[in-house]
Amino acid sequence: MATHFRLLAAILTASALLWAGAAWAQWPFSQPIARLEHSYGGVCEACDLSGRILTGARMTNSVFTGSNFSRAVLARADASGSIFDEADFSDADLSETKLREARCQDAVFENAVLTNADATSANFTGAAFQGADVTGVNFAGANLSGANMRRARGLTQDQLRFACGDRNTRLPRGLSIARCG
Repeated sequence: MATHFRLLAAILTASALLWAGAAWAQWPFSQPIARLEHSYGGVCEACDLSGRILTGARMTNSVFTGSNFSRAVLARADASGSIFDEADFSDADLSETKLREARCQDAVFENAVLTNADATSANFTGAAFQGADVTGVNFAGANLSGANMRRARGLTQDQLRFACGDRNTRLPRGLSIARCG
């Protein structure tokens, strides 16, 4: 009889643990709060999104003025047409991110990874790229007036061929940019 009781107790305990695990999996706060999937947009001015995992997020035509994306992962995100004026992307991963026609005036990309990002027709007026990896970024039609790219890594003259800047644009030695008309 004691053996049957122990067996029944073990089965009930295992069932309770399984039920509790399933209930925990359904609990809305059991998922990591830092992971955003699918779409995220609208207006989120001065939001603290530092360290967030935003891989593949759709953030198009949104306003993120003054938001903090430092150490965030935005790889393969689509932020086309969005406004990121004065946003902080320090140490963020923006590799293969779409920033087409995005406005990033006075944004900080210090030590960010932007490899193979699409920044076609983006506005980076006054943006800071110290230590950023811009290898393979498409800057065609981008406005880099006043941008500091002096210490950007991976920047080539070919990337700047269809971009424009002004006399305040800072580039690595040996590179040049056409003036914006």
